[in-house]
Amino acid sequence: MSKKLSNLITPFVFFSLILGAAGLTATHFLAGQYQEQVVTQQLNEAANKANLQIDSELDKFKQIPDLLSHDPRLLSYFDKSLKTDKISTAELNTLLFEWSGQSQADTIYIHDPSGTVVASSNYRKPRTFVGENFAFRPYFASAIKGHKTQYVALGARSDVRGYFLSSPLYIDDDIVGVITVKVSLENLENILTSDDFEIVVLDSNQVVFLSSQAPWLYHSLLPLTDQQQQDIAAQRQYGQNKISIIDAFNSTNQTTDASKVLTANQLFKLGTFNLYPAATSDNQYQVVAIKDTRSELLKVLQLDVIFIVIYSLVMLIAWSWRQTYLAKVALTELNQNLEQTVDKRTQYLKQSNQQLQQTLFQYQESQLKLKQTEQELTQTAKLAVLGELSASINHEINQPLAALRTYSENSVKLLEMGRSDLVKSNLDKMIALNTSITEIIARLKVFARKVTKQEHHVASLHHAINNATSILRALMIKQGITLKLSTVPDDINIAIHPTELEQVLVNLMHNATQALSQQAALQNDLETQEGNQPTFPQIGVEWQLNNDACQLIIWDNGIGIASDKLEQLFDPFFTNKPEGLGLGLSISKRIIEAYHGTISATQREPSGMVFSLNIPLYQDKG
Repeated sequence: MSKKLSNLITPFVFFSLILGAAGLTATHFLAGQYQEQVVTQQLNEAANKANLQIDSELDKFKQIPDLLSHDPRLLSYFDKSLKTDKISTAELNTLLFEWSGQSQADTIYIHDPSGTVVASSNYRKPRTFVGENFAFRPYFASAIKGHKTQYVALGARSDVRGYFLSSPLYIDDDIVGVITVKVSLENLENILTSDDFEIVVLDSNQVVFLSSQAPWLYHSLLPLTDQQQQDIAAQRQYGQNKISIIDAFNSTNQTTDASKVLTANQLFKLGTFNLYPAATSDNQYQVVAIKDTRSELLKVLQLDVIFIVIYSLVMLIAWSWRQTYLAKVALTELNQNLEQTVDKRTQYLKQSNQQLQQTLFQYQESQLKLKQTEQELTQTAKLAVLGELSASINHEINQPLAALRTYSENSVKLLEMGRSDLVKSNLDKMIALNTSITEIIARLKVFARKVTKQEHHVASLHHAINNATSILRALMIKQGITLKLSTVPDDINIAIHPTELEQVLVNLMHNATQALSQQAALQNDLETQEGNQPTFPQIGVEWQLNNDACQLIIWDNGIGIASDKLEQLFDPFFTNKPEGLGLGLSISKRIIEAYHGTISATQREPSGMVFSLNIPLYQDKG
C-alpha cells in the first residue's frame, strides 16, 4: 500500500499539489481584494451620489433663514422704538405662513430671547408651535449666540423628522430673537432606495435619521458613549432617552469599544456587512452606504471552484502531454494573453470613440435646442408687446372699418337714387381705407414673423424707425405723447436683421410709453395735492454716425428708474411692472450683442431714461 502511495506521489504530483494550493490561496486572496475594491468603488459612488442629492435638496433652504432675518416687517415686531407700522402677532403669523408656502418649507417660526415661539407658520394647526419653548434645542442655543445653525431632530410637537436651520435676528447689533426653518425629511428617503445597497444618513452623534429601512431609524450602527446618550436625552432629539444599536449589527457590536467611530472614505467591515462612510457634509450629516458581504464571499468562492476545476483539467492534460504539451500550453497562453490585451485595447478604443461621438452629438443637439429656445423666447416677447398694444391697434383698425361700413351703407342708398357719380367717389374712399388697413396689418405681420437664418442681416435705419413708430403711433396719440424724431436719410444701412432691430426699438419705445403713463398717474396725484404744473410727456429718437458704427439714442421724460437698480435693468425677469415678463430689455441686449453691438442705459435729468445703442454699419462686400 505504501509502495503504491509512493508511486502516486511523484515529484510532478507533489509539485502540482503545492502549486495548486499556492494558486488557490493567491486566487482567493486576489479575488477577495478585487471584490473589496469593486465594493469599495460601488459603495463610494452610492454614498457620494446620495450625499450630493441630499445636499442639493437641503441647499434649496439653506439661505432662507438668513434672507428672511433681514425683512423689516419681521424685525418691526421686536423693535421697541417704533411707534407706528409695527407688525402685530397675527400679521407676523400670516407673513410666516406665506413664506412657508412660497419656500416649500415645513414650518417657519420665530423665538424670543427666552426660546419661546412667538409666531409660527403652523399657527392654524392644532399642534402649533406658538407658545412652545425650544430653549433646550441646540439650534436655538447656538443661534441666540449669533451663529447660523443646522440641526437634525424628531419634532417635539409634530413627531415628524426635520432638518432645522436657524439664524439670529438683529436690530442694530443686538440679537432680539431667532428665526428657524424646519425642512421635512420624509421626501428625502425616496432618493435613498437602491436594489444593491442600503443607504443611511447619520447625524453628528452617528444616529440614523434617514434610511430606506424603517426599523433602523433613530438607532446607531456603533455603541454611543455615555456623554452622547446624555446629550441626546437632554436635547429630546429623537423622543427617547436611550439610543440602541440596530438589531442587524447588535450581535457583532457587543464587544465593540464605544469610543470607536466610522472613518470617512474608508471601507469598514462590521459583521456580515461592508460599510462605506462618506465625508461629513457641510450640513452636519454623514452618508453611509451598506452592503451585505455574503454576495461578495459567494463570488470569491465561485472563483475558487472555477480555479480548482480549471487547474485540475490543466494538470490532467499536463500529465498526458508532459513536457511537449507544457511548451505548447505556454505558447498558447502567451498568444491568448496577447490577443486578449489587443482585444481589450481595441474594445476600449471603440468605446472611447463611441462615447466621444455621443458627446459631440449631445453637444450639437444642446446647441440647437438652445438656439430654438432663444428664438421662441424672442417670439414670445414680440407677441407679448403686441398683446399689450392690442387695444390701440384694435382702435386704429376699427376707425377705418367703421368708415368703410358708413360709405358702404351710403353707397347703397346712392345707387337706389341713381347717383353713380357719388357712388364712385365713395368707392375710391373705401379703397383708400382698405389700403390703410392693409398697411397696418402688414406692419404687424412683419413685426410678428420669426427670423430665419436665410435672411440678410442688413437693415435700413429709416425704415426700421418708421415701422417701429407706426406700430406705437396709436398708443402714443392716445396718451398724448409727443414724439421728437430726427430726420433719418434713406441711405443709412446697419448690420442687423431689420425685424430684430424693429423689435428692439418697439421694446424701448413701448417701455418709454409705460414709464410716461406711470409718470402721468403720479403727476395727477401731485397736481391734485399741490396744484403743480404738468410736464408734457415726450419720447425722442436721435442718431449719429461714429466711424464704422451708428449710435441710436432713445430717451423719455418718464418716471425713470432708481440708480441702485440700473445694474439689474438688463437681467432676465427683472421688471418694475406687475404685469411685465421682464424679458424685453434682456432680449434686446442679446439681439444687439449678437450683432457685435452694445446697449446701455442711464438716467436723464430731471427725469426719465436714456438708452444708447451702438450698432456696426453694414459693409457691402459686393
